[in-house]
Amino acid sequence: MFSTGDWTFGLEIWLPGFPLPIDVKGTAEASALLADRWPVSFGPAFERALAVCAAVTDGLLPADDAKLALIDAAEEVGVPCADRVYFVPDRDDVVDALPLGPRH
Repeated sequence: MFSTGDWTFGLEIWLPGFPLPIDVKGTAEASALLADRWPVSFGPAFERALAVCAAVTDGLLPADDAKLALIDAAEEVGVPCADRVYFVPDRDDVVDALPLGPRH
């Protein structure tokens, strides 16, 4: 049984008609995006992405497989997407934010 949670790294998807990219962090968000906002409702990669999302939700495939399927669906219709790398503070920022105060 595989995890059905969030992906290792999310995706930014630039759908037509949206001024900002949509941040997709996991399979549930990918499924909703495909069902509710995707620019087409047909095509091999689109249909495969829906099937892979369902299989991930059922625990049959690893979560990141849904991300790869969503990327394929985006490429099929020319929707730009890119890995979403979340801000990770450097070590000094983390230590300075601790309740004990900054290191000296």
